[in-house]
Amino acid sequence: MVLKTNKKAKWFLIVLFSIVTIAISISIIIVSQKELPTEDLRLAREALTIAKEAEANIYSEKIYNESVQLYDSAMEKWSLENDRFILVRDYSQIISFAKRSKKKAEEAREESIKKSVNLSNDVKAAFVNLAKKIELYNKLFKDLPLSKSVFDAHNISKKYLSESKIAHENGKLKEAEILFKKAEIYVNHANVAAAKMLRDYFNDHSKWKSLANDAIAASRGGNKVILVDKFARKLYVYQSGKVLRSYDAEFGPNWMAHKERAGDKATPEGNYRITKKKERGNTIYHKALLLDYPNAEDKMRFAAKKKQGLISRSAGIGNLIEIHGHGGQGFNWTSGCVGLRDNDIDDLFRLVGAGTRVTIVGSVEPLSVVSNGLDF
Repeated sequence: MVLKTNKKAKWFLIVLFSIVTIAISISIIIVSQKELPTEDLRLAREALTIAKEAEANIYSEKIYNESVQLYDSAMEKWSLENDRFILVRDYSQIISFAKRSKKKAEEAREESIKKSVNLSNDVKAAFVNLAKKIELYNKLFKDLPLSKSVFDAHNISKKYLSESKIAHENGKLKEAEILFKKAEIYVNHANVAAAKMLRDYFNDHSKWKSLANDAIAASRGGNKVILVDKFARKLYVYQSGKVLRSYDAEFGPNWMAHKERAGDKATPEGNYRITKKKERGNTIYHKALLLDYPNAEDKMRFAAKKKQGLISRSAGIGNLIEIHGHGGQGFNWTSGCVGLRDNDIDDLFRLVGAGTRVTIVGSVEPLSVVSNGLDF
């Protein structure tokens, strides 16, 4: 009886072992036939790394982020599947996420390369355009009596442009674009303000042209006439309708304004006469030619503006406007006078005398000519 029982137990163990062995074998076969996601995840990681090296996270941010999200979803799903019993694990969704992540990363890389090339070309073209705006300022606006904020804006624009070029050379295209846009904002501010000042200034050109033509006509009888062009920074001596001499000139810091009162640092406009020649020792400016400012027209304008409250009741009209030496300083520095180099005032002194007509205008040429075709 015991022997039979032992035989049954033995056979039971053999059968059980066989069943377990078969089950394990089947499980191994099933598991081995399942496609694991490791290779697809590796390829997705590599694609993301390559995309980031191409700065896809900057130039193709949307597609790159989609790729990252798909990869993160794959890793999260893999973690969940690994917690399940091995025979019921399903890697298909993980593989799908990984493959889609890889594809998106490759798309992001291609778009990034294309966009970075386009951006590089755009920034290069923008550099040229911005350089033209800065050149416009330097050629046409830099000598205007601009406010400090406008002057500072121009200098800041040059600083940002320089930094943008450095960033571009170092391949930091997005940074170059940001710096360029800052430079553009500042140079546009400076140029718009300067252009308005210049256009407003030239509103009086028809009057200036008439004064200049009259002065030149007055010289045709053989008399010498002085014509001062503030914008051109020139003093001309005309005789017989032709230029006899031409000198560089400097004025007051507020030279664009028509002188209205004492201390405004403006150089007057209109017709004047030399009333006195001051030799060396009689002036602190080497030599000087005193003008009859204020003339009758200046006095009438001063009185009218004072009556209108446009000029302080305590303000004086000013005087002692001269053509004098100590010029050649390279900027407008006088108190409203016309400054010439010492050798030029010496030469002018020999040519003219008391009573000589002096006509001062804002500009002989119109804005279209002095701007030399520059578009502003």
